[in-house]
Amino acid sequence: MRKLLTANLMRIKKSKLFWSLCGISAAISLYMIVDALANRSTSIDTQLVSFVLIAEIASAIFTSLFLGTEYGDGTIRNKLIVGHGRPSIYLADLITSIIGACAFLVSYMLPIVVIGFPCIGVPAAATVQSAAIGLLTLFAFCALFTMVSMVCANKAGATVINLVLAFLLLLIGFFFWTYLMQPAYVPAYGFDTNIEYLPNPHYVGGAKRVIMQILSNISPGGQAIQLTAGVTGALWPLPLYSIGLCGVCTAVGMTVFYKKDIK
Repeated sequence: MRKLLTANLMRIKKSKLFWSLCGISAAISLYMIVDALANRSTSIDTQLVSFVLIAEIASAIFTSLFLGTEYGDGTIRNKLIVGHGRPSIYLADLITSIIGACAFLVSYMLPIVVIGFPCIGVPAAATVQSAAIGLLTLFAFCALFTMVSMVCANKAGATVINLVLAFLLLLIGFFFWTYLMQPAYVPAYGFDTNIEYLPNPHYVGGAKRVIMQILSNISPGGQAIQLTAGVTGALWPLPLYSIGLCGVCTAVGMTVFYKKDIK
């Protein structure tokens, strides 16, 4: 597998797509820092954890096109002909996807560390913890995108599916977050200075809330929204769900890829 990884890294080094996505990630980060400075923000926390959203979209594009090219150019078939096993090919491509995602993360973080930290301030300890968990969330996205790209031989089709998945998961995650962040009671102001609190009709409670929280935690999109906009429950289950999702996507993708008829 070492030779497969070396070959993939050489392709990354020469990939215009990869370097373009790195540049876009850095440019978005720089814009967010400039906007924060313009608004006299005193916290870098939101900008720091937003890397999950940016690197996710970049990874969806990179993984789909980078791995899809192997099908289009017949590279996977050639790898099999020279004796590389399908599990090794799959794992090498998964690691390559993760390496690409980490590169997008570094590109995004560079302006924050160089400009944001000195000009705005260092993040809170809880934000650093959320960022560490967000890294595992990003790995879960990579496992999902790799599974789709290795199963779907059509590069354009894999790209569309992964991008739709990326935005759909974020949309569903935002939907769950909207309901889970509703308070149980809302203030109702009367004619005097006393504030009366009434039950919030939009509050989700009971078993429905538990189910929505679990679904939000399992979905990498739900995790990304929570880490960016505010965690709606306990933080510790998120890395466990990310690791589990990585395992499930890798197992499913590798099984289908192993049985796939590659022409």
